[in-house]
Amino acid sequence: MLEVADRAGLARIVNWTINGSKALLPNILFHSSEIFSSPPYAEMLISPTESHLNVIMDEEVLFEIEDDINPPLSYQRRRSIEDIDRSIIIRDKIGKSSSQSGELFVLNNAFELRRDARKFVESVKLLREYIGYNKLIYAPGIMEPSNISLLIYMGIDLFDSSQLIYQGSRGRILLPEGVFNASDSEKYPTSQDIIRHNLDAAWKELKLARYMIRIGRLRELVESRAHSTPWGVAALRLLDHDYYDYQEKYTPVVGPSFYANTKMALLRPDVRRFRQRILERWAPAAHKKILLLIPCSAKKPYYTSKSHRILKEVLLSVPNSCSVQELIITSPLGAVPRELELFYPAAQYDIPVTGHWDCEERSIVKELITHAASFDFNKVINHLGDDGKLTSGVVNSIYTADGGSTSNDSLESLREALLSACGEVDKVPRAHDRIEMLRSVARYQFGSEAGILLDDATVVGKYPYVKIMEGKTQRAMLTPDRGMLSLTLDGAEKLLNHGIGWVEMGDFDLVGSLFSVGVQAADPTIRPGDEVVLLRNNEIEGVGVAIMSGAEMADSQRGEAVKVRHKRRRK
Repeated sequence: MLEVADRAGLARIVNWTINGSKALLPNILFHSSEIFSSPPYAEMLISPTESHLNVIMDEEVLFEIEDDINPPLSYQRRRSIEDIDRSIIIRDKIGKSSSQSGELFVLNNAFELRRDARKFVESVKLLREYIGYNKLIYAPGIMEPSNISLLIYMGIDLFDSSQLIYQGSRGRILLPEGVFNASDSEKYPTSQDIIRHNLDAAWKELKLARYMIRIGRLRELVESRAHSTPWGVAALRLLDHDYYDYQEKYTPVVGPSFYANTKMALLRPDVRRFRQRILERWAPAAHKKILLLIPCSAKKPYYTSKSHRILKEVLLSVPNSCSVQELIITSPLGAVPRELELFYPAAQYDIPVTGHWDCEERSIVKELITHAASFDFNKVINHLGDDGKLTSGVVNSIYTADGGSTSNDSLESLREALLSACGEVDKVPRAHDRIEMLRSVARYQFGSEAGILLDDATVVGKYPYVKIMEGKTQRAMLTPDRGMLSLTLDGAEKLLNHGIGWVEMGDFDLVGSLFSVGVQAADPTIRPGDEVVLLRNNEIEGVGVAIMSGAEMADSQRGEAVKVRHKRRRK
């Protein structure tokens, strides 16, 4: 029986109950024999017999696995889903073969697949899709301190210590930074010392990976460790380039602050999804006739930074500044419309600033500026300063920043350009501008049809704490805490069938959260952190925040599926 306690995309921390014992995954099966005993911190052991391997915990045999981690290599040539199970060997406690109904599946030829990063990534992806989210994957013979975080990130739950012992017996020290010769160090006089070091290093790295899952920052650890080996770089690149959709459906739409310190961050699923949704869901309001390109800030959200407060003062000093669409240029997101600055990951990322943009960053920025400039703007004002050349060949613009964007001369030049541009277009009431700002937020969050949430509505409050009201009835509220719209039952009813994710629950009264055992069906577009509506017998029963993805809800029997905010009062 599995219960997921924490999630980080495909990676998760699982409480696994098997034969009366409870195991915490991901975990390492430490080999234990007369030749080499397991370390004292080992939580799970693997011990050989004449015909199989016993998996032991608390001195009890949990299950048996056939002693064959090198099955026929023909599996490497198989690509159809139907053939996958023929290459996976599972043994329960009494040694009988398990079918797909078993909880643990072994990628037997993981050791051979390590030679080919593409085939390994493809095999893990196909296996996960075949067995579903709520089954476990064991990849024997491949784990090292340098790759364990990446393997966990791919969705592998269980490993063993065979590589640690084998490499140690050959005089090789395994570190998160890679493989090194023990002969270069006087610290490890015997092979037993080297092996013990390798076991300790892997265990320490496992504990770190678990911690990073809990705080939602595993991806950063993976990016730093992947650079340790060419295989790691290749595997992560292939996972990002070829299997974005596979990763994205389990990637939360909310998260903590993080560093985007490597080029690999450009293809993080959450970062890539932000850019994709800008292209698919964002369009400026019809009254926005001047496009203003401005640089990002170190402090997030942008509106809290000193530089953006200064730019805001210039805008407020210009009559009819509501006709200006601000577009914040940055890496790795490319471009962030001002009204979307509270959304994850725009309000959470941090990057090293050097003033140098590589080809990939320039391409991303140009794609999003091209998309923005395709709308009906009268003028484009470029206030990017030293980064102004990013728009070269993309859009004709008026340059207003010579050097720093907040110098007195640059600010005065910006003000003059805005006065001229805003004076040439129709005036826009600020109340209308606020409504359209929230309409854009709703479209980005829920989809192109979700602007209906603002029909016949007013917006009250001081940004970023604003409410969408219909008379005295609240539909939704925007706050910087979640960075997105939180709905009431009335708001959910307005958006039903217009983009909001739905969860069909059983015919029972809600008490607190909705757990997965009570889910009958779920919208596959739901991502962890999404706002969702609960349906009971096709009627709205409640609204809340998804803890699981829609795919996980449909596949789970344990765990909190939706944290309910409002529920229907029944007489």
